[in-house]
Amino acid sequence: MPDSAADFARLRDSIRATRNIIYMNTGFSGPSPDAVIDRINEVLEQEATLGPASIGGLAYTRAITGEAQAQVARMLNCDADEVQISHGTTEGVHVVIYGMHWQPGDELVTCNLEHPALATPASVLEDRFGATVHRVELSPTGDSAGSIVERIVSAITPKTKLVALSHVQFSCGLKLPVKEITMAAHERGVPVIFDGAQTGGQLAIDVRDIGCDFYSISGQKWVLGPEATGALYVSRAYHRQLDPIFNTHNVADARPYPGEPAPLQRFRLASQSPALIGGFATALATMQSLGMENVEAYSRHLGDRMREGLSKLSGAMLTSPSAPGLTCGLVSAAFEAWQPQQIVDALWERWKISARTVPNPAGVRFSLAAFNNESDVDQALDALATLTRETPPPVTAPAH
Repeated sequence: MPDSAADFARLRDSIRATRNIIYMNTGFSGPSPDAVIDRINEVLEQEATLGPASIGGLAYTRAITGEAQAQVARMLNCDADEVQISHGTTEGVHVVIYGMHWQPGDELVTCNLEHPALATPASVLEDRFGATVHRVELSPTGDSAGSIVERIVSAITPKTKLVALSHVQFSCGLKLPVKEITMAAHERGVPVIFDGAQTGGQLAIDVRDIGCDFYSISGQKWVLGPEATGALYVSRAYHRQLDPIFNTHNVADARPYPGEPAPLQRFRLASQSPALIGGFATALATMQSLGMENVEAYSRHLGDRMREGLSKLSGAMLTSPSAPGLTCGLVSAAFEAWQPQQIVDALWERWKISARTVPNPAGVRFSLAAFNNESDVDQALDALATLTRETPPPVTAPAH
């Protein structure tokens, strides 16, 4: 257990969901601490008092957005003007992919394990623009970091326009060697975007060290912020290399003028709630107060405990990597004779343990976040041991 265990315990005490259930589905959406909920309510009250579109209300909204940008910049180690507040990871990924100028024969490199948030726009590039998508085959249980880089690099050709990958794969928790991938891609003149849906708030992220050109994170997952929040990092070199998906008044507002303060504003798709952005800013600050290196180490520690327990459990098969350097707090497994949904349903109905099913490979995914503890892991393992000794219920055919 890390030295900062007391800090993690305090975070846990501030999250209401931990009082009556074992919450292991942060990779889908994380429960917010009281400080985040209080901040959302505070902003709503202030907005109502000032009037949302009064001069004071608009200034208040701008200040909150600036606060959130500064917190994201601190988390990612970039400048605030390289951050655009978004509605989530998917929005950021789409801003980049669809903002590039695709022609027939252009190529995108991604992998076979990707979440639909990245896999779907890749398919759209094929259908709509005649682009070629190379989906590199990666093992969910992980090869070596070197072999992963080798496979990605082997798919890059002179026609490759973008490498687009998730930093951590959602279905199995495979953590990619992002710095090495970026270096190899840049040596070939290819920009890189990382989907950070499963990393923002879980890993210590340094986009300067990674060297990537784009990085998109969610607010509602490991950051423990509200839904419909997130952020996109765009390296300054690409601020004028993308076209916005929607052509709103923001395009005109962000035309290049002397001393232009916010060129990324033109990628803003739609209005956002100041209250949710305020909650996002507070969630970012809360996580960073723990030290992101500590958070990453703690989540990995809990993940290691879960992986070790599952590896000893008869009838369980890890579908996650176990090699050092490729693991994190996201752990998946399949269970002999049991379908993933049967496991998820039984865990909830009998023990109030919240997990989720994942595809590719099919299994049950457990998210071990900063508010979880060893007792959560041990109780989940005990419940799984009980289930694997039982005969699963019959599968009910879906109603027509």
